[in-house]
Order: sequence, then C-alpha cells, then structure tokens
Amino acid sequence: MKKNQDRKNAEKTFLKDRGRITNKEMAKKLGVHPATIARWKKNDEWDLKLVQTITDPNDSDSGEEDFFKIDMRHLNLLNDRIETYLQKKELLSSEILELSQAKLNIISCIEILNDQFKYSDVREAQLREEPEFD
Repeated sequence: MKKNQDRKNAEKTFLKDRGRITNKEMAKKLGVHPATIARWKKNDEWDLKLVQTITDPNDSDSGEEDFFKIDMRHLNLLNDRIETYLQKKELLSSEILELSQAKLNIISCIEILNDQFKYSDVREAQLREEPEFD
C-alpha cells in the first residue's frame, strides 16, 4: 500500500514542480531507487499529464487553441528541465537518456514552429496579392 501512495505522491510532486525535479532527487525523498521513479514516470505517462496540465483550455481565440502559445510553453518546460539537469554534478544513465530525449523534443518543436511560420508568412503574402472582390 505504501508503494502506491509513494507513486501517487511522486507523480503529484513531478507535476507540481513542472517536471524539473530529477528522478534521483525524487527517489531520495521517497526512499526508493531512481529506476523505480523512471519506471513509474514511463508507465503512468507523467510527461503526457504534465503537457496536459500546462495546456490551459481557457487559452483560446474564438474557440480555437493558440498552438503557438502551447508550443512555446512546451519548449520552455523542456528548457527548464534541461537546465535543471545541467545544474547537477552527476547524472544517472536514465537521466542522460531523458535529457537527450528532451533535446530531441526541443529540436522537433523548433522545426515544427519554423514550418508553421514559413507557411503563415507564405499564406499572408498570397492573401495580400489576391484581389478583393466586392
């Protein structure tokens, strides 16, 4: 029973800290192995839950989500997590893996944002060139 409560507490801590707490820090607080935290994080999809908590459904324009704001929040979150890791003197192999995955996610997000900007700039130029009909 204690393990289930520890697991729930670990998830709450992770979400409250916006994912900036490392597996090693959390494991030390709970008295479990960091690999246990990593397993809970993966099995319970904490990262997905974290993204859902930072994606505020009230941030919308005319009923449509502002994907740019959401993407920027995700990038900032990932950058915060990476910065937290970089402050540490020692990293576990699972933390190095998570850091590299975060870097990959940032790169993917930046590529998507660049594509969106290119498309929106091209589309705006097309709209300016099209004659208006009255």
